[in-house]
Amino acid sequence: MNWSSWIEVNLDSLANNYNQIRTQTKAKVCPVVKADAYGHGAPVVVRFLYSLGVDLFAVSNVEEALAIRELSQAPLLLLTPPLKDQLPLVIKHRLIPTIDSTAQVAALEEAADKHNPLSVHLKVDTGFGRLGIHPRDALSLAERIVRSPNLQLVGVFTHFSGLDSRTITEQQLRTFLSLRKSFAEAGLAGLLWHAANSAAFCQGPHTHLDMVRIGTLLYGQGKGAAELDLKETWTLYTRVIAVKEISAGSRIGYGGTFKARQDMVVGVVPIGYADGFTVEPQSTPAVQTVRVISRIVKGEKPLAYIGDQQVPVIGKPGMNLTILDLSQVPQPVPGMQVRINARRTTISRGLPKVYLRNKKPYCIWWNGRLYNPTDKVFDRTSANLYDRVRIF
Repeated sequence: MNWSSWIEVNLDSLANNYNQIRTQTKAKVCPVVKADAYGHGAPVVVRFLYSLGVDLFAVSNVEEALAIRELSQAPLLLLTPPLKDQLPLVIKHRLIPTIDSTAQVAALEEAADKHNPLSVHLKVDTGFGRLGIHPRDALSLAERIVRSPNLQLVGVFTHFSGLDSRTITEQQLRTFLSLRKSFAEAGLAGLLWHAANSAAFCQGPHTHLDMVRIGTLLYGQGKGAAELDLKETWTLYTRVIAVKEISAGSRIGYGGTFKARQDMVVGVVPIGYADGFTVEPQSTPAVQTVRVISRIVKGEKPLAYIGDQQVPVIGKPGMNLTILDLSQVPQPVPGMQVRINARRTTISRGLPKVYLRNKKPYCIWWNGRLYNPTDKVFDRTSANLYDRVRIF
């Protein structure tokens, strides 16, 4: 079948980004694949990077880990502590849980098997105020874990809250390094210490420690992406399903928020807020001009393109439909492809994902199923592009 909306993920770009990041540090690189690998489809991303030699990935919770287990047995670190009733799943699927309390240690001890100790990481709150044990209690909790025959402490980590603030990051880092010294003095050595996310990674190698957890940069986004020669990995496409002429004075969309100042040609695309596509509508040509100028000044990308031509979104996007101004597009017709800029993590996981490698379809992930592509050069205009054979 030919889809009306889909996502393309460039695995060559993903591999490039991972390799570029790896050349910038002596630390181990742990890809963060939470939020469905930032909208890229975590099961396939993990399967692919695992084949390249990546040996640890980070997810938010048990549910995300189980989705990945459909395709890969790669080691998965849970960045948040699992609930007590989820521990049987943690044990069964050999997930690596985060611990930040004595109650969690007791629960894991009861669930785990001393003949096959469960690896765990200890999280410390160095200033975020969210998850993690207070630094003053971290050593005693670590010693409690080490005494357990059912658990194996393999890592200690924290999370920086400062984003681009070096001052906040440095404050938290000093606290964390002081704690590492205390652990060493207590004889707790050989642990994997990690703190840096993508933002901290760019602040210098002194933040990298033993491992860095990289999310945003891996997918070619964030500050530092240009300097590291990172590439875009994700593109959302949809297709025009209707084209019509609108007379001057006509109102368009819910609430009639857009009023045509002149005769227009508009197109409808089958994507809306139910798909996670939530953009601010352009209500008038004047407002449209201001926003275009603002995007240029701020370095923001336009919202939609047909080829290389920007096409404005007009009116309020509906649940499943959005209207575009096609007045400047030569001979617009249904079926035309539109490239959409959207927030990756909010786009529906139900949209098909086409993975490209060497300009050819590598695989397709759709509705929890993996499809095997034919060995042809990628051509998204092909009528049979998405007729694939299910292999899993």
